[in-house]
Amino acid sequence: MFAYLRKSSLPTSKPSVKRSARPLVENLEDRLLLYSTYGGTWAYGSRITYSFMPDGTSVGGTPSALFQTLNAKFSQANWELQFQKAAAVWQAVANINLCQVSDNGSPEATNGNQQDDSRFGDIRIGAVNLGSGVAAETFLPPPFNGGTDAGDMFLNSTASWRINTSYDLETVAIHEFGHALGLGESQITAACMYAYYNGVKQSLTSDDIAGIQSVWGAPQPDQFNSNGQSNGSYRTPANITSYIDSNSQIAIPNLRITSASQVEWFSVTVPSTTTGTMVVTEQSSNLSMLSPMLSLYRPGSIIPTGIGLVSSTGYGATVSYSLAGVQAGQTYLIRECGNAAGDPTGGFGLEVNFGSATQPLIAPPNTVVPQKPDQAGGTDNLLIPTSPQAITIGNLFAQGIVDLMNALVSPNSATAAVQTSTASTSMGDSRIAVTPLDADATTQPDDSVAMWAAVLATAGQTNTSSSGTTLSTLQAIDATILDWDVSNSQSLFT
Repeated sequence: MFAYLRKSSLPTSKPSVKRSARPLVENLEDRLLLYSTYGGTWAYGSRITYSFMPDGTSVGGTPSALFQTLNAKFSQANWELQFQKAAAVWQAVANINLCQVSDNGSPEATNGNQQDDSRFGDIRIGAVNLGSGVAAETFLPPPFNGGTDAGDMFLNSTASWRINTSYDLETVAIHEFGHALGLGESQITAACMYAYYNGVKQSLTSDDIAGIQSVWGAPQPDQFNSNGQSNGSYRTPANITSYIDSNSQIAIPNLRITSASQVEWFSVTVPSTTTGTMVVTEQSSNLSMLSPMLSLYRPGSIIPTGIGLVSSTGYGATVSYSLAGVQAGQTYLIRECGNAAGDPTGGFGLEVNFGSATQPLIAPPNTVVPQKPDQAGGTDNLLIPTSPQAITIGNLFAQGIVDLMNALVSPNSATAAVQTSTASTSMGDSRIAVTPLDADATTQPDDSVAMWAAVLATAGQTNTSSSGTTLSTLQAIDATILDWDVSNSQSLFT
């Protein structure tokens, strides 16, 4: 039985919110928003970090083998890039910043801060042998897990990982990041958070976006683009001359590029204390996944005159442009944005140095949250509730999600047994394999389980619509849940 076909046995961590289906004027696949959330979030979305566990890191007594597993198939830069891109797709549409930090190899779930522990990321990524048929496991974010294990994810070290083909590393990483950020499964088959692996998915659907924004909200503009202000044109730059301090330096944190098309313009007048050199810096390293792009101009009578440009395709980087020969009283324009060849959105800081002292990088925001007790949680699902499960890795226990490959889960009186079958849908002469991504290992029997068992049993038979098209298992569920006419092969579950 599918993971999401049972009622939660855990109390909710917040009042239940009933939502009705919201029809969209889009293609048929996106007619309804069917995402789900578990009710957990990080205390601070301004900076959520992730890190890669060094090999040998103890995960319940089992050594992590992430680097050994993936280095055997790809270059380290390439497989790390898949996780960087996965983090970036969520950052682009939610009011959060993600960034990669180092990991010192402390044991998984060691005592420490729930968020912003200096030894490793809020979300740690490792790999252990999870057994046959399992793709990955992710521990849910706070308050489900209140310690350093919150949000941590583990790949199966025995799985056949690939890039841009199944089983695609980025696709699974996007899905796991979604869980770590508070999302459950979606019923939209094209969604990255759909409970079944059914192909390479490297961009979010409207359902994924609606889901993550229900948890975190949409990206919010910075101080220069809110409250009626806008510095999106060289005609309306934000004058930052007043920010020059006693060291002849400017440091402005908490800036944000909220869309790939956004640019920010700033103007600054050289102070009398200048050394004759101006260094302009755009920093996203240790702040977000933004790939920075910085340009320097002189104002012109009609349009500005370009001086120089510097950029990076790195996911979280720092770029600087140094200009010699500047004189007191001269005005310059600074244009800052994201590089579409990397990640064009995210948070950043701006620095300008006219002085002789070396300017330190902007410090990240304070997001420290001490360790707290684990809490049971519930769901905030639209139609079909789900719940997290107790995951065991070695001697480690946590609340989380088990993501499966090539298996279906069927309920009995006490447990959901893993089946090695693969569902498929028939469309003309082609057969499209649908393999499950998520399932819970434990479930309690109730009337809804019996109902869904009957649905699946019926769906397993050959059913023909009035148009002669064979209905798949997912189309049968589609019809049962939503009372839709699924004679059209472009129904929701195709």
